[in-house]
Amino acid sequence: MTRPAAAVCLAALLVTPPADPRLARPDRPPSAQRPAEAPSFTCPMHPEVTARAAGTCPRCGMALVRMDPFEAREYEVEAQTEPIAVRAGRPFRLRLTIREPRTHAVVHDFATVHDKRYHLFVISADLAHYAHVHPEQEPDGSWTVDVTVPRDGYYTLYSDFLPVGAAPQVVALPLVTTGYAGDLASSRAALTPDRVLRKAVGDMTAALAVPADGFAAGREERFACQLTDRRTGAAVTDLEPYLAAWGHTLIVSEDSLAVVHAHPVEPVPLDDPAARGGPLITFKALFPKAGRYRIWTQLKRHGEVVTAVFTIDVASPTRRQG
Repeated sequence: MTRPAAAVCLAALLVTPPADPRLARPDRPPSAQRPAEAPSFTCPMHPEVTARAAGTCPRCGMALVRMDPFEAREYEVEAQTEPIAVRAGRPFRLRLTIREPRTHAVVHDFATVHDKRYHLFVISADLAHYAHVHPEQEPDGSWTVDVTVPRDGYYTLYSDFLPVGAAPQVVALPLVTTGYAGDLASSRAALTPDRVLRKAVGDMTAALAVPADGFAAGREERFACQLTDRRTGAAVTDLEPYLAAWGHTLIVSEDSLAVVHAHPVEPVPLDDPAARGGPLITFKALFPKAGRYRIWTQLKRHGEVVTAVFTIDVASPTRRQG
């Protein structure tokens, strides 16, 4: 069984969605005994910044959130759809309930991370469809959001949230449309790395700048989006903040088991609502294993959120060194 990474702004983990499409979660044993400590407060953008009391991050100004540095349990996520039969092209209501792994009690308190208390990613098994949405909490503690998937097949729901006092969570659950005749194995992606790392996205061109010797697994890598205006070719310097950051990146491996959630290293000045970003937006990511990955980077300009999509190859550390 897998467990969430210990950081919100840079989450890298292996996930194993349960095979049961009814979205059941197995039980979890109580966590091991740990020393009693005062609550630890951490910056969602810079997890290395910690404090014993609430406050703001000295690097980016974001509010520190209360976390338990010894908490390593994965919270339970239950999902229901209304109607029960999910059909491609038709909206359905998704209800998600978060339970504490030991008591199974419904969790009500969540920290705000990047302007939202719940981030949900809906991604098809072939990695062709990507959606980043934000459920709203109901009075009973559950979370609801309306979702539409474009075509029949297998999808994965990646829930990204932080229960107050616990550790950041990224939990994967499966979703299958009604009447789909295929199987999961035949639905998996077969990715081909991009030969040209330059994409038109909205009114911009995004060029992916990668390490000179390529990406390697097991180490922290830096990459960046270089943004230019599609009409004029000028550098983009008027990027708008989106969810308290200059961009959001989700990276998923070809087999959908490795997930990396990263945010830019350049901070958004929280005391300047007129602040704008660009033309270079830099990310840090730790790839947990070698293989091919798809990158989705969301950016906002002129009030429009757009998504740049890239496919890359990540080598093993030994191959890179050789």
